[in-house]
Amino acid sequence: MDLGVRDRNFVLVGGTTGIGFAAARVLASEGANVALLARDPERTRAKAASIADEHRIRAIGIPVDAAKPGDGVERAVADAAEALGLLHGLAVTAGPMNRQGVFDEHDEASWEWYFQVILMITVRACRAIVPHLQRNGGGTIVTTAAYSVRAPKVTIAPYTAMKAAVLSLSKNLAKTYAADGIRVNILCPGLFDTEVNDFIRDQRAEQYGVPLEDAIYTHLASNPVWNMRVGLERAGRPREAGELIAFLLGDRAAYMTGAAINIDGGTDF
Repeated sequence: MDLGVRDRNFVLVGGTTGIGFAAARVLASEGANVALLARDPERTRAKAASIADEHRIRAIGIPVDAAKPGDGVERAVADAAEALGLLHGLAVTAGPMNRQGVFDEHDEASWEWYFQVILMITVRACRAIVPHLQRNGGGTIVTTAAYSVRAPKVTIAPYTAMKAAVLSLSKNLAKTYAADGIRVNILCPGLFDTEVNDFIRDQRAEQYGVPLEDAIYTHLASNPVWNMRVGLERAGRPREAGELIAFLLGDRAAYMTGAAINIDGGTDF
């Protein structure tokens, strides 16, 4: 299926790891050009170079810490436009999970951290891209919430609250800019096994006596706090979410906007 992204230019915030990098690779495989925005300068440029070499498209890496207040993201998006040309879309996949604990274990610093790395990264990225899409006569945006906005976990109240705010913000943007031809949709991932788990995968595989590819799911499904039981009985693979992001950014999803889409393998039906 032709996704309708060939020769178009997309910005991916958080595009050097996990779901974001997978989405960048899918877009590139469909003939799109990509700008990867992330904090680590060396990794950002290396990942962009690897995509360019693999798919023979234009890919650039632009280092920026989108969690810091200021105009850094705006300048990075402007640099992407200068390097690639007219911008056609944005995917925001940044938004990690860090400190965990029940509600009264999260202090002001914890809430502020989640506010900056989840909600404000999305705000800054969307604020930076919208003028470019307006000048181009329209475009597409995909943000990342989480399936847990519908099924909260007690140990990640700040994370879930900020992901719910991303969902609300995105629906607002979909209404605000529909007349400008800008579509905004929201990805709500469940359990995905990405390289963030690399440091514990061997340990969990040995602990439960399972293959490496089953280690993280087995641990989270067995843990009474998380109880992450998935209908498909496995964790998601980054490319599976990357393909959905690429679909939402392309012409095949031309009548979709404001949609919040679970991709969770059947978690909490």
